[in-house]
Amino acid sequence: MSRCAVLMLAAAACGGDPAAIDAASGDSIGQDGSVDAPIIPTKLVAYVSGGADIAWYDVDPQAGGLTRISTIAAFRTGASFLAHRGTSLYAVAANRVGAYTVAPATGALTFVNDVDAGGTGPTHVSIDATGGHVFVANYNNGTISVFPVQGNGGLGAASQTLSPGANAHMIAADATNRSVFVPCLGSNLVAQYRFEPTTGVLTPNTPPSVATAAGAGPRHIAFAPDGRHAYVINELDSTMTAYSLDPATGRLTSLQTLSSRAVGATGTNTTAEVVVHPSGKFLYGSNRGDNNIVVFAINASTGMLTLAGHTSTQGMTPRNFALDPAGTFLYAANAGSNSVVPFRIDATAGTLTPTAAAITVPTPQFVGLFALPL
Repeated sequence: MSRCAVLMLAAAACGGDPAAIDAASGDSIGQDGSVDAPIIPTKLVAYVSGGADIAWYDVDPQAGGLTRISTIAAFRTGASFLAHRGTSLYAVAANRVGAYTVAPATGALTFVNDVDAGGTGPTHVSIDATGGHVFVANYNNGTISVFPVQGNGGLGAASQTLSPGANAHMIAADATNRSVFVPCLGSNLVAQYRFEPTTGVLTPNTPPSVATAAGAGPRHIAFAPDGRHAYVINELDSTMTAYSLDPATGRLTSLQTLSSRAVGATGTNTTAEVVVHPSGKFLYGSNRGDNNIVVFAINASTGMLTLAGHTSTQGMTPRNFALDPAGTFLYAANAGSNSVVPFRIDATAGTLTPTAAAITVPTPQFVGLFALPL
């Protein structure tokens, strides 16, 4: 692994900004300007949900390969999205949200408890920056819920449940932890909320939502490291929309919408996941049908997008994909062909090249990578 990659991983492991690592010495810089000894993560761990299990894998820092360490039966069969922060991991399945503790040195999971998701068909779970609250989006009945995190990392019953729009597909806070956004596929809007971390209360922003194109089907949102831009992937019309984001008000303004498909692509296609590279230079989205990852270059000043290319995921129906904390590798979870495939990311162009062997996972729904020790 390059020195730069190790330093970025160290920052990610501490929950901090890679810019807070001195490029010359490799030491971490405190807010008071003091220099601490570098904190180097022991390793990376990858979590993958699929079938009846949640498994975790050792990550080869040189080639990106995945080697299975162990597995745990999901608290409910069909666990899909996972969320991780510190020594806690949360999963959604079968109208429930479950909590696990994470062993700091190994990444091993231990089940704590599960509670009602506050709606039907939960599709996404995330954690606020304080680690004190968990958010869940329920697709079938279009609700979102907030859950208090208990002292043991377990969850209490939902403290708030709201209805932002039809088919709420994702819920996530921005870098300020004061604004929360919910793409609602069935209502063709992205709901905007203000969030109070001390109380865990969501309040509709003004305006309460921004509309997408009719029939676009907004699915997921990703935030740029600059805190001033966000990107929504639209499932039904296979497009990507760039937004400016006012960090003070938590309001989105549409800038640009581009197709996620290659020129001349034919046949049925829907999109799924969207991720911004840690450098802020590139944006990735997955196409299901075309079965590829689209790469866009991001203009550093305007946040606007330019198509950079497409790469086959070497499988079918890439529902989810993830990058490692340093942005060295991308892992595509092909739900339709039972595989997770590693790719190396070109640091200059953002393009993808297959690297290491694929792993077999039954209908993989989620893949995520984290630095250890926690």
